[in-house]
Amino acid sequence: MNRRPSGVTLSAVVLGIFDIFLLVAGLMYVMIGFVFARSPGLPAASVTNGAPPPQQLVVGMMAFFALFALLCAAWGISTFVGLLRMRNWARISIMIIGGCLAALSLFELFCCVLVQIMIKTGGLPQNANSANLAAINPAALQGFFLIGDAMCVAVAAIGIWWIVYYAKQKTRAAFESVALQPALSSTAQLNPATPITDFSVAQPLEASQPTALQPVAEVPVSEVAPDAPAPPISMTIVAVLCFLGCVSLVFCCLLPYPQFMFGMQIGGASKYALLIAMAVLYALAGFGLLRRMHFGWLIAVGLNLLGLLNMLAFLFPSVRERYMAFMQTVSQSAAPTMPNAAQASAQIFQQQLMANMMFPIFTVCSLFILFILVLLWRARWWYKSSE
Repeated sequence: MNRRPSGVTLSAVVLGIFDIFLLVAGLMYVMIGFVFARSPGLPAASVTNGAPPPQQLVVGMMAFFALFALLCAAWGISTFVGLLRMRNWARISIMIIGGCLAALSLFELFCCVLVQIMIKTGGLPQNANSANLAAINPAALQGFFLIGDAMCVAVAAIGIWWIVYYAKQKTRAAFESVALQPALSSTAQLNPATPITDFSVAQPLEASQPTALQPVAEVPVSEVAPDAPAPPISMTIVAVLCFLGCVSLVFCCLLPYPQFMFGMQIGGASKYALLIAMAVLYALAGFGLLRRMHFGWLIAVGLNLLGLLNMLAFLFPSVRERYMAFMQTVSQSAAPTMPNAAQASAQIFQQQLMANMMFPIFTVCSLFILFILVLLWRARWWYKSSE
C-alpha cells in the first residue's frame, strides 16, 4: 500500500486552515447581515453628514459575501477530503485553487504597494481642527501595510507552491498509483472457472532450506519495529495554527499599540515581553504537537484555555466598554482622514456596528477555541502513548 506523500498531507493541512477561515468569514458576514436587518436605525444614525449606504444594499452585500465565502469553503473542504483520499480530481482542484490564490494575492500586493507610494509622495493628511479626533499615526499605518504585504506574499507563495508541486511527475505518479490499486487488487478475486494465463504473478516461491553451513539467522524481537500509528491530521492542523499564531504575535510587535487582554491595556516593555513569551509558547506547542511530545499537547491546551478565558472576560460590560474605547483609538489613528463632520458621523456608525457585532464575534471565537480544545482532547491518546 502506497503511503500518502508528506507534501500532499502538508498542503491538505494548509488548505484545511484556509477552509476554517472561510467558514468563519462566511458566518461573520451572515451575522453582520442579520445585525443590519434587525436594526433599522443603525444606518440612519449617520445620515446627517455621512450618507451611509441603504440598509437593503448593505444586507444584500453581506449576503453575497457570505454566499461566496461559504461556497469557496465547500469547494476547499471537498478538495481537502479528496487530497486525503488521494483522488486525482483533488490534485487538479488544488492546482486551480493555487492559481486563484496566487493571482488574487499578487493583485492585492500591487494595490498595497501602489497605495503606499501614493501616501509617501502625496503626504499623509492629519485630523486637524477637531478635538474629538486623534491624529493619524504614520508608524501604525506603515505597520498595517507591512503586515498586509507579508500576508499577500505568503499566500501567493502557497498558491505557486501548490501549482508547482502537483504538476511534478512524481506527485502525479503517486496519485495514479493509488487510482490503480483497486484494479490490481481485483485480480486476487478471479473466477475459479477462468484459467489463469498470466503466470508471472502466480509463480511458486522456492523454500530455502537452512543447512549446516547456513544457520538460521534469528532476529531479536526487540529489533522488529512495529508499525507506528498514523498521527491525527487534526493535530497537524492545530500545530500549523499554532505556528500562524506565533507569526501573528511577532507581527503585533511592529504595531505601536498596547495589547488588550483580560480587559487591560498592556503597553511598553510589558507588551513586548508578553508577545514574545506567547510567540515562544505557540512555537513550542506547534513543535511538540508535530513531534508527538506530551509537553506540546499540554502547552496547546493551556494556550487555548487562556484564550477561552480571555473571550469569556468580554461577558462583563466594563470590559466591553474599555475594548470599545481601545478600538476607537486604534481606528482613528490608522484611518485616512475625511472631513471632520463626515468622519464624526462615520465614527458613530462604526461604534454602533461594533457594539452590535461584539457579542456575535466573541461567540464565534469562543466556539472555535472550544472546537480546538475538543480536537486536542480527542487526540490525547496519541501523546500519552509516547510517554
